[in-house]
Amino acid sequence: MNPDKNILIPDNTPTGRRRFLSNSLKMAALSTLLLPLQKALGNGSSFIIHQAEKLEHGIRKVIFSDKLILNLKTKVVHLPTKKIFTHYPEIAAKNQKIIDLKSWETQLKTPVHFHKEKSGIILEMLALQKLVAGINDKSLAAAANTLAIAFSPVYNNKSGNIVSKYNFRIHDLLLQTITLNNRIPVVEKWNKFQSATGKIYYHSGDKLPGRMGWLKSKTEFDNKAAYIIKNKIKYMGRLKKRAIDHKL
Repeated sequence: MNPDKNILIPDNTPTGRRRFLSNSLKMAALSTLLLPLQKALGNGSSFIIHQAEKLEHGIRKVIFSDKLILNLKTKVVHLPTKKIFTHYPEIAAKNQKIIDLKSWETQLKTPVHFHKEKSGIILEMLALQKLVAGINDKSLAAAANTLAIAFSPVYNNKSGNIVSKYNFRIHDLLLQTITLNNRIPVVEKWNKFQSATGKIYYHSGDKLPGRMGWLKSKTEFDNKAAYIIKNKIKYMGRLKKRAIDHKL
């Protein structure tokens, strides 16, 4: 078998050289035409992936946004940020209204409310925005007040249960914002936490993660709060980084 059988050897005749030159010019012209298209699409592979995500299961997805978007038709507020969601249902452009992140509290009046199932994680993000400019007693109180909204009756499910009852990220963040707030006396921190969560009761059938054992009683809560206060610098540093990482 000839080892060079599948190797293309350029035709060195005048006709062959003209053919080779002609083909080269055609390829160069084609590349010139494709280049603007490539630039317009950006990264070709990622563009295709994004389109595939938008059409996955026949459901179109919105372009991610770090803004609060009110669906004027449903009166539901969304935060389709890529920082926390991998996809988000499309909202018709005519039904979209952008809500200012700095004044959203004044615009969320009944019947307007956050998407119930996503309310916990949205309010966590909004609470962290209160801490971006600096962590102090005032900003900690503002963050705690934002988190408390997740436990208000408007965010109960159809069965009357709090949607965020088992959202332990919110519980943990609320614990920290209350514990690190020097304006709240140590003896009052448990009552403040209970008030913020609507005095959620966890019965023996509730399977709480080991690290959330402090939710079971005032004694365990006080022990956890004492530990946080003892390690205040470490917790303040973590909270600061968390706020910066989730800045909108």
